[in-house]
Parts: sequence; C-alpha cells; structure tokens
Amino acid sequence: MTSSRSPELADQPGLFHFGVAAWGRLIALCSALLFEGMSLSGINVQTADIGNALHLAPDTLQLVASAFLTSYAGFLLLGGRWTDAFGARRIFLWGVTVFGLGSLGAALAQNAVEIISARCVQGIGSALTAPAAVALIVHAFPEGRPRSRALGVFGAMGAVGFSLGLVMSGLLTEVFNWRWVFATYVPLTAVVVLAVALLIGPAPRSAIRAGWPPAVLGTAGLLLTVYEVGRIGTAPAIELVVVIAAGIVLLAAFLRLQARSAHPLLPLRILLDRRMLLASVGLGGMFAAIGGAMFVVGTELQQAGGHTAFDVGLSFLPQGITVSIISLFSGRLMNKLTPSVTVVASLTALAAGMVLYTQVLTGAYLAVFLPACVLVGTSIAAMYPAALTLAGNSATAQEQGTASGLLITAQQAGGALGVAAATGAQTLAGSVSAAMWTTTAIAALALIGCAALAVRHPGRSVAPPPP
Repeated sequence: MTSSRSPELADQPGLFHFGVAAWGRLIALCSALLFEGMSLSGINVQTADIGNALHLAPDTLQLVASAFLTSYAGFLLLGGRWTDAFGARRIFLWGVTVFGLGSLGAALAQNAVEIISARCVQGIGSALTAPAAVALIVHAFPEGRPRSRALGVFGAMGAVGFSLGLVMSGLLTEVFNWRWVFATYVPLTAVVVLAVALLIGPAPRSAIRAGWPPAVLGTAGLLLTVYEVGRIGTAPAIELVVVIAAGIVLLAAFLRLQARSAHPLLPLRILLDRRMLLASVGLGGMFAAIGGAMFVVGTELQQAGGHTAFDVGLSFLPQGITVSIISLFSGRLMNKLTPSVTVVASLTALAAGMVLYTQVLTGAYLAVFLPACVLVGTSIAAMYPAALTLAGNSATAQEQGTASGLLITAQQAGGALGVAAATGAQTLAGSVSAAMWTTTAIAALALIGCAALAVRHPGRSVAPPPP
C-alpha cells in the first residue's frame, strides 16, 4: 500500500533514529492507548467497591464495566470518519478532552445512572482519540519494518496502561477510594492535550463528512443487547426477548443506513475485506474472552475471596508485564511470520491461557494463575500489531482512520459482550465455573473462525489499489 507520510513525522528516517522531540510526539500519540489500557484493566479491581458504595445489583454492576466498552465501540466508526474528515490532530484533542470530562463525572457520580453515563462519556472520548492516534502513526511510517516497529511501540503503551491501571486502581481504591482512580485521569488528560497542541501540527483531511445520528443508533442497539445479555438468569423471559430483539433491530437499522449511505461510517468494502474480517474476529474474540474472565475473577476475588482491590491488581499484574515485554519484540515476529499466522498463533496461546483461567479461583497462584497471565499476556502482545497491520492493509491511505476505528470497534464490542455473557452465564448456572468456561468457549470459537479465514488467505496481505 502506498502510504503518504504525515507532516508531523515525515522528516524522521526511522523509529530508532528518532530524536527527543520525535519520541515525544510518538509517546503523546500513544497516550490514547495508555488511557484505554488503564480503563480496561482498572475497572476490574474497582467494581466491587463501586457496587458496595452505590448499592448496585450484579446486572447493573456489569454495565458499569461494559458501558465504557459499548460507547467506545459504538462511536469508534464515527471517530474514524471524523479523523479522516476533520484531521487526526483535531479529533485527537477533542477525544482526550471528552475522556477527561467523563472521568471527572465518574469521580463525582452518586448513583447508577451517573456512573454509567460518565463511563459512556469516557468511552466516547476514547472512541475519538484511538483511531486518530493510529491514523497519525500509520501515515507517519511506511509499510514494513518501520510501521511494524511503530505499532509495536503503540501496543507496548497499551500494555503499560494495562499494567499501570491494575496497580494504580488497586492502590488508590485501597488507600483512598474508587473515586480517586477516575479523578487521576483529569490532570493526565490536561497534560496530554497541552503536549499534543505544542508538539504536533495540523494533519491532512479528506472531503468526506459523516454525522453522529448513525453512531447513536448503533450504540443504543449495542447497549440494549449488552445490558440484557447480562441479565440472563434474572430478567423474565419476555423482557429478555423484547429488549434483545429491540437491540438487534436498532443494529440492523444502523447497518441498513450504512448500506444506503453515500458516505457510510461502516463501508462494506472495508468490512468484508478478508484481512479486516480476520483482524476483527481475532481481536474481538480475544477481548470478549479476556474481558469476561477478568471481570468475573476480579469481582469474585474481592466479594467472595476477601481480597483487597490492591491484592487483585497485583495478581493480574504479570499479565500486563508480559504484554509490555513481548510487545517490544512483536514487530520482529511479524517480519518472520505473516500477520494471518500471527493472529492464529496468538489465539492458540489465548485458548490455552483461558483453560487455565477456569481454575484460578481454586488453584495455586504459581501453578495456575501466573501461567494463565503469561499466556494471555503473550497472546495480546502478538495480536495487536498483527491485527493493526491487517486492518491498515485493507484500506487506502485516506481511509486509515475508518479502518482503525472499525478494528477497535470489534475489540470493544467484543469486550462488552464478553462481560455480559460471563455475567449472564454465572447468574443462570449459579456458578463462577460456568462463566469461566463460557469465556473459554468464546476464545475457542475465535480461534476456529480465524483459522478458517487464514487458511483461505494464507499469504501476506496484498495492498488495495491506490485511490
């Protein structure tokens, strides 16, 4: 694929030849994934305290975790389109600011509606920020080793956020309370806004415009579906059928609008590209399994096991550390394996880790929990750059924001549905084991689906024709 280099980093010869200023720019862009990683992991050690403080039922508590993922997924496509239309730098700044406002709202929340709404605002901010950051990085580095290395740094920053979120959230929750976790994001976002405004200049944009109503429609459909899946086992059957059907109808209406739109948020040409399908199924299935497992284990360790939030954060920490370490070498891995093979290999490691996860609540930490964290962390580190490369190769240079938005939509929607499915399975069967085996089954299905796609598309990605 022919990739035009952005004015921000175009004068830089390669990742490891960057000077201090260029590294500052790259780190500022990667802060998008840092915040995402912190939000994804940190909530798993906060939920028990949030539920106790605000008197939330289990089905409502799972929505506190999945509201961020749902709004993130629902608005990512709009974020991708706006990235292409209004310029990546501008959308990045908007997104970080919105995330900070949502964090402030969560820190001040007094009831379920306020905390869930604030988490949705956080998700919308991340949905604007993430595709803008990826688009800037993809435009900055040519296809091949420089881009793989840059995306490896991007993935590593997410891993740092994942690890930091576990420890910081656990420590602040135990020493102060869960509100301090959200409050900490407010000054962090202010620093990032200032850094990007000073270090990165205006970015190119396209003439395409996209409105927000379809994004609201898609988000509402996904939110209804996720909420009701999490109520399986507690809600009346008629409610389950009606609400889930309503969610599916809204999602179908969203897809219909996209099919008929001259400038859709979700171009079917990109969506149906085999490279995008492989990346989306892989990343979405991975985070459905991981999101559900971490939510159930984190909550159960505190509510039934008597562990503190900090204890839980430290227990999961090796998973984030593994992601951080392996991410440093993931770019080299893709130079030896095709992205398709890397996706299948990462899901194989995930499936093995999820089998171990089914035993973490009863098994010894060193024999079960630690190996599970290492396997899952390895799978995440290998998956990210492979999926991002496949997604980037499925779109033209002018559509990188849209492609990255679609990929991360699959990730966050998968995570939200995984949390809901695990919660519903636990409530229906009255067993934590049922929830854990449900997440393991999700990982196995993702592996089977990606293996089938990879067999039909085994070679290296072929770039689409230039626009």
